[in-house]
Amino acid sequence: MDRARVRAHWLATRVVVRGDGFRPEAPERARTRVAVGSRDSGTLAHTRYKRNKRLAVLEAKIRKAVLLSLIVIAGLVLFRMFAESDRPHSPKVFDPPAKTLWKPVGARAAGIHDHDVIPEPESFSAIHVDVANSDNVWVAAAPMFELDWVAEPSYFVGSGPTFDNEGNLYFSPFFYHGERVATVSLDAQTGERRWALPADSDRELSSPPFLLNDPDNPGQQIIYIASYTRAVALRPDGSVVWSTETGLSLPPLEPGKRPNTKVHSFNYHATTDSLVTVSEAGELFAFGRQTGELLAPIGQLPGAPAVSDTGRRIPGFVMDRVDTLMAEAFGKTEGGLSVFSYMLRFIFGGGGLVTNYFSVSPDSGRLYIAATAEDGEDGTEDGLSEMGAIYALDLVDDDGNGELDFRILHQATFQGGTGSAPALSADGRRVYVSDNIGNVIALDGELNEIWRVDVGQPLLASVSVAPENNELFAVTASDVFKLIDTGETGVIEWAGDLTGFDGYTNVDKQSNALTATVTANGVVIAIAGGKSFLGANLMLHVGMGLLDRETGKLRYFAEGREDSLAISVVTGDGSIYVAHSPLRRAVGKAMYPELTPEITGGIARYRPVRLDLLARDAICAAEARAANAITLDQGTHMAAISTDIRQTKVLLKQAGNAIAKAIGDGDLTVEDGAELGDLLERGSVHLTPASLPKAVPDLAAACSMLD
Repeated sequence: MDRARVRAHWLATRVVVRGDGFRPEAPERARTRVAVGSRDSGTLAHTRYKRNKRLAVLEAKIRKAVLLSLIVIAGLVLFRMFAESDRPHSPKVFDPPAKTLWKPVGARAAGIHDHDVIPEPESFSAIHVDVANSDNVWVAAAPMFELDWVAEPSYFVGSGPTFDNEGNLYFSPFFYHGERVATVSLDAQTGERRWALPADSDRELSSPPFLLNDPDNPGQQIIYIASYTRAVALRPDGSVVWSTETGLSLPPLEPGKRPNTKVHSFNYHATTDSLVTVSEAGELFAFGRQTGELLAPIGQLPGAPAVSDTGRRIPGFVMDRVDTLMAEAFGKTEGGLSVFSYMLRFIFGGGGLVTNYFSVSPDSGRLYIAATAEDGEDGTEDGLSEMGAIYALDLVDDDGNGELDFRILHQATFQGGTGSAPALSADGRRVYVSDNIGNVIALDGELNEIWRVDVGQPLLASVSVAPENNELFAVTASDVFKLIDTGETGVIEWAGDLTGFDGYTNVDKQSNALTATVTANGVVIAIAGGKSFLGANLMLHVGMGLLDRETGKLRYFAEGREDSLAISVVTGDGSIYVAHSPLRRAVGKAMYPELTPEITGGIARYRPVRLDLLARDAICAAEARAANAITLDQGTHMAAISTDIRQTKVLLKQAGNAIAKAIGDGDLTVEDGAELGDLLERGSVHLTPASLPKAVPDLAAACSMLD
């Protein structure tokens, strides 16, 4: 969870109250406007009397009309808040979605790194899928899905969850009632708790879990988490591999304030085989992946603390209502703040330097971190920063003596700050950020600007970067946009179809609610439905949808349970997971208490249904990828071809699992399942650069079987 994104979310739902009075002209003033002519004083007095009487009658009528209008408005509000809740919804019905027409064209962007340590992007091993912050997975999302369960509802979860290759889920809570934990592991299918790592203290937050492969034990993975005072490596069963103290201590607690001791999730620096991270205060850390040893002195980014604005423009009655709701659900912080007040300090500055996750190029090892600019860049030397910056760094041995240090190589500043964590193209040649004004910005690896596109609205979060067709996906509080990077400029191709709550009686505004996740068969998004208030959406409902990558049309949608400030997570079996962090819906609940359920925390799973359709989308995506790859020149595009083959294997594994479940569910006959299995097996034999053309006919036949 990053501050800039959440701030944009809040600004989009901010409640502003205004009042304009009306006072009719006073009779005393009217009297001064009576002209004195040649008439006698009696006639003049009579004229004044008649005028004053008319004015008094007019004033009474105006007062009556104003009072009647207020009664009508109040009645309408009460009707919509209470009576309307009894009216039945007539939700839009989504039929089983047809095949998508989207296909990859030309050579994809591809890195040259191996996957001995860095996992293939079958799921979210990091909070934005991978080390490059791409929000792109290789698998297909379920074309049809439904809310399955909500687990651990006492926790406010602002980031994650992440997943290992055994089907286990991990998350670190942000706020909670009762049990204090650093990290929780769940069974991803059932939501049952597997284990919890106790917190070192009641004051310390842990980073979202980050996962890497264990090359010393092929097929196994290790989970890494960090806090301000400690870094820990765990195996999937919860056992500790190593635990290292950072040498830092928590500052004294100041009531009513929040310390800047939050540490962001780990990332992987392949060239030094180290785990790197950064604190909200701009401190830089590097730990050896195998031992946990601190490999470099703790570094420091040069930015100045962000200007703090605690949201004083928010009406007090809104603060009081939402604070009460959040305190009942999640308790208060050690400093005595409710979650809502705490988050406002986070959203509106709070004196931090780094409030976003960061990226690492897996090929070059270059780090890209969004932070504040140095003091004075905003034109005022006051120890604070009103501007954002992005820094390109590396972890290097400058002296040649084996000691590593963080070194800043390049930097760029942004008016209004950067509104996202930097996201990289798969080959690391492009860096994409969004600013708080409304621009998607493309930079080269040395942070020289190539182009920017104004989408017309403040952007909320990281840009999602697909490796194919130069596609990018950016989100605002209202919309999801697809852009194309043409090389010299960016072009907006479509705005998404956000109509999931059509037919709901208490929804008059629908909008985007989360970062978009790119999949092999579409774009997974969240849609909020609620009341329009001064142009904002007071969120009452939320659900997940799948957009077509070619057209932006909504292929499928299912209502969920709770708002989130995290990400749209997709896993290898096509499931969708959401971390519950109800900030915006808490405002909707406070303003319309009868129209929306109680707020809740935890993790939600949307389970796939109609697994035959998931098998279809995975097989057809694999066929389209292989058919495109055989058109590429192997001398020029071998990295792209090899990566296409790797992804094709992932998709066929997903399809095979879906076929078995579809047969068990009765959505696919045993005979058709066997025929599909034979076709996929024959095609899989030829998944090499030399024989790939022989695989395409069998994959095409399997795809056509599932029309």
